[in-house]
Amino acid sequence: MKSIDGTRLNQGRTGLMGLILGVVAVGVEGLVISPILGDISREFVVDATQTAWAVAVYGLALALIAPPIGLWGGKFSRRAVMTVGLIVFVVSGLLCAAATNFAMFVGARALCGAAAGAFLPSCYAYVGDSTPYENRGQVMGWVMAGWSIALILGVPVGSVAGEFLGWRGAFVGVSVLGAVAAFLVMGLPNVASSNNPGSSIAKDALAVIRSAVPVLLLVNFLDMVSFYGVYTYLGMVVRARLGLGSSAFGIFVLCYGMGLLVGTMNARLLDKWGKERIAACALALLVVVFIALPGATSNHGFLAVCMVLWGMLQGLSQTGIAALITQAGRRATGVATACMSCTTYLAVAIGAMAGGSLLEAYGFTALSWAAAMCVIFSSGILIRNERAIARPVPPQFD
Repeated sequence: MKSIDGTRLNQGRTGLMGLILGVVAVGVEGLVISPILGDISREFVVDATQTAWAVAVYGLALALIAPPIGLWGGKFSRRAVMTVGLIVFVVSGLLCAAATNFAMFVGARALCGAAAGAFLPSCYAYVGDSTPYENRGQVMGWVMAGWSIALILGVPVGSVAGEFLGWRGAFVGVSVLGAVAAFLVMGLPNVASSNNPGSSIAKDALAVIRSAVPVLLLVNFLDMVSFYGVYTYLGMVVRARLGLGSSAFGIFVLCYGMGLLVGTMNARLLDKWGKERIAACALALLVVVFIALPGATSNHGFLAVCMVLWGMLQGLSQTGIAALITQAGRRATGVATACMSCTTYLAVAIGAMAGGSLLEAYGFTALSWAAAMCVIFSSGILIRNERAIARPVPPQFD
């Protein structure tokens, strides 16, 4: 199997930048809508409930399309699937910008989510196929850093673009970013897929079920539920307690993004000290952050420190989980990474809904403690199943 490690990594660095930029484009597209949502609502004359569909349909489409892409996508070149996904992403972004009514806009957003559902699992699977497990944490960290760059740039860029270019211009800008990513991805080495060429879709699915992937998906789901359950409502709580505007709260989002960038760019620690061990420790330490958050929401400095630490630990845990999933499901890596994307975006919806109910019924402290319980449970699952996760994947049935 070819590798983008060492010499190959130097030769394919431009293509690797395409992977990172592709993740940035997908991340920015998901974040850029927040500061321009009011403008979209006013132009199409829709209320808040209707406008919410523009956000929800993106995650729903991604969660629905990722599993079938994982099942069938492994039969094709990862590079080809990523390129097609990014091209559709670009077209759907332009359709968003050209929408003449709200129904067309929502449909274009759904297509955009579907395109992201094709790109993301194939991107993670490509890293798994092309990089030795011994240093996969570092390479995966570089790719996952795209999320932190998107977080750092997405909200401010969206605000600036919305103000000077209009909301349509913001979507055109994201499409340009996706087009550059597609061009760079086409320069990647066309490495062999980890999937057995003679394997059927049923065998690929069975290989994943019989591996440690379901355990890792549960860990990922609990981690993401805890994150989105708290993060969704953190801005509302902080703004109420500290009397801040949305732009001022954006500073704390940037603190989280900077911490996330530090965590992902230092993911070589996962390779050095063990991916299971570091990911489990990061999840366990997140308990401290969640317990501290209720008090931190009333203090600017304390909150900034918490956000940086939250980002660093989340970066290490998520990169570690992604690297472990590519290894555990290496006979059907595309299916495994597709399921990871699916559980992540299901967690977005479930975390937001459950978090809202907890916040309304019992307050932010109860919500933070519930998130702490989720991550300590996920850390315990990872530790308890460490041997099973490290065990070689059983052969597929003939």
